Amino acid sequence: MNLLMCLRRKERLLLFAGGVAATLYGMYFVKSGKAKNVAVKGIAGGIQLQKKAYETFQNIKEEAADVVHDANRADDSGSNA
Repeated sequence: MNLLMCLRRKERLLLFAGGVAATLYGMYFVKSGKAKNVAVKGIAGGIQLQKKAYETFQNIKEEAADVVHDANRADDSGSNA
């Protein structure tokens, strides 16, 4: 039983030390210029994706309007015959 308690304490100590190390590395990374570059590239990529999605949406919207217009014309010409 004593051995299990000793291992659990070591496990907790290792987890705590890992958390401290991750926090310190995270603080270093955030303060570095790399973090800024990563953030800027991520935002720029998101903006480009948004523009492409909007353009695709507009194309789909225009094509749908053309289909509806063609269907209405075909319907009108069929009822006049």
